[in-house]
Amino acid sequence: MISTILAIDERDHILGDFYTECLLDLENFENNRCLIKAIKSNSLNELAISVSIPLEGGFIFLAYSHGSDTELLAGGVTPYISESINTSLFKNSFFYTCSCSTAKRLGHILIENECISYIGYKEKFEIWDYNRVPFVDCANYGYKLFVQGDDVKTIIEKMKEKYDEHIDNYTNDIFGSAHLLANKRALIALGDLTHNINSL
Repeated sequence: MISTILAIDERDHILGDFYTECLLDLENFENNRCLIKAIKSNSLNELAISVSIPLEGGFIFLAYSHGSDTELLAGGVTPYISESINTSLFKNSFFYTCSCSTAKRLGHILIENECISYIGYKEKFEIWDYNRVPFVDCANYGYKLFVQGDDVKTIIEKMKEKYDEHIDNYTNDIFGSAHLLANKRALIALGDLTHNINSL
């Protein structure tokens, strides 16, 4: 089975409930190709990341936490992945992050360090708490497609279609749709767009 490392800040005081819902959805996703190892809030740090990375072979890395242009952050303040500490660890990986702004620079640095492909957001990742279900569905959809064998180019196309589906069907109010649209526009892929799970 292919190793999937999930860094998730489920105790974050702002977005912890959302990340928890994403985690439950991923745990309920049945697949026989990947085994998820979760690194949760109480151990989400640079050391835990470094000892979790497989010594050889390709792997999948998922990050659900706060982010910035250059780093992923536990509790919104402590870097656990940063261009200055550990981007070289992600060689031969498929890297997906549900966080703010990492596509501006961190994603590019990962690709320069031989990460095969990256999917993330170049602006703030928006959540609307009145109805989080569409946001969870969109956040996890790319990973599910990758596990099912789609390549990165197809994943981005289908993720944007999923956003459109939820935008069209959003029943709460205009703000939820606006947040989904902002996420769709911020979503990008970097690296090898032909990459799929069979390449790992």
